[in-house]
Amino acid sequence: MDALERNDGVINETEINTIGRRNFLSKTLGCAAGLTLLAYTGMSRDAFGADGQKSKEEIAKELEEKVIKYMKKYGTCSQSSFCALNEQFDLKGDDAVPGLKPFAGGIAGRGETCGAVTGSILALGLFFESQTPKENIKSLSSINYAGEFFDKFSNEFGSTRCSAVVEHQYGRKYDFQNPDDMKLFMEAAKTGKCMEVVKNAVLCAADIIAENSKSADKKN
Repeated sequence: MDALERNDGVINETEINTIGRRNFLSKTLGCAAGLTLLAYTGMSRDAFGADGQKSKEEIAKELEEKVIKYMKKYGTCSQSSFCALNEQFDLKGDDAVPGLKPFAGGIAGRGETCGAVTGSILALGLFFESQTPKENIKSLSSINYAGEFFDKFSNEFGSTRCSAVVEHQYGRKYDFQNPDDMKLFMEAAKTGKCMEVVKNAVLCAADIIAENSKSADKKN
């Protein structure tokens, strides 16, 4: 699903412009509707608004802008999904960004776990583990929330495997190890269907964060 290199053009200006901002809410899938409209103690002040009154459309637009920004910068689903959530929720995970590049193309172009899943789950882990009180350090909350995300994503796209998600989105499989197939995928990706996956994944992760962080005590 991810470009193996930004210059491959799999995620590029053409694709980004294909899905205009005016179409974002209609093209992103089920999770956007569930975004909770409350701000919780310890979250980035701007994540849901200082007064907790941002609408789901406003939150979605902010996340969309971040996805577009990081797709332009990195060109990979793994880095872009993580960076959008990292910035929105002030996860302070900048050091992890370079390490997400090898997850492109379903882990080194092997078609395994989709990068949008990898990046989003890393963000969920950082957020919820930072909320875990010291006395509950063995809490499985981050695993549970990652599982919730995994199930939602899989239900939406039929799988969390890059190759299967690509087939779901584009109607056929592509072998990223095959230069000819990669060239065909690069052309097909200009339709913006990878962007839809990343946006949906980010909105799902944001929804899980919003719905499950009210009672958690995030450490500063």
